[in-house]
Amino acid sequence: MAIPAHRSTPTPATIALLCGLVPLLTVHVCYVLSASAGVIPTCIPYLDGCTSISATGRHGWGYVLFKAGMLPSALLLIAYWRLCRDWLLAAGDADGPALRGLLWLGTAGALGMILYTVFLGHQGDIYNLLRRFGVTLSLGLTVVAQLLLVWRLARLRANTGHALCPPGILRAKTWLVTTLLLLGLGSIPVSNFIADKDPVENAIEWVFCLLMSGFYLLTAVAWRRAGFRR
Repeated sequence: MAIPAHRSTPTPATIALLCGLVPLLTVHVCYVLSASAGVIPTCIPYLDGCTSISATGRHGWGYVLFKAGMLPSALLLIAYWRLCRDWLLAAGDADGPALRGLLWLGTAGALGMILYTVFLGHQGDIYNLLRRFGVTLSLGLTVVAQLLLVWRLARLRANTGHALCPPGILRAKTWLVTTLLLLGLGSIPVSNFIADKDPVENAIEWVFCLLMSGFYLLTAVAWRRAGFRR
């Protein structure tokens, strides 16, 4: 008698946890590998800005690991934003333009990450253009999607009294996404008016990605506490 195969699928909380941890671990391990190989400087990039995140994934094993970590992360993010929409719908939010925008912005941001990752490490003007387009799309649209998520969570609580997300986590999410927005806006004058802009831009980039990962980790905590299942 054949025994039916038992398939287990990751919970939403696990997917959110991986969205936060996998990119974070990937860039830090790539940094250690590239710095050990002498292709990038050794420093504390969050403070010194001695190297960009992109530089950690351009050579040697860093090149291989960066793609091996970031491409699956982008696929996880596509699943994450679909789960966010389902979470809000299950709590009674309207399936209108806001939720459709949340899904499409988050998905487009993940596709931008794929574009950026695929062309990282390739030389040439067209590759540089595609990489810059991909990273701008990824970071910009993802922050907008995060803003939309925080707004819908706060609106649901105000309109229905239903605290879908624990108040402390919602406050932390609001702080994170506000800081991300300010960092993004702050990078504009840095790029245009500071002569030695690279260290400052690099440090902003590292902090930006750390905070963005924190946003997903907070979602993982919220989903775990709520027992959210799809």
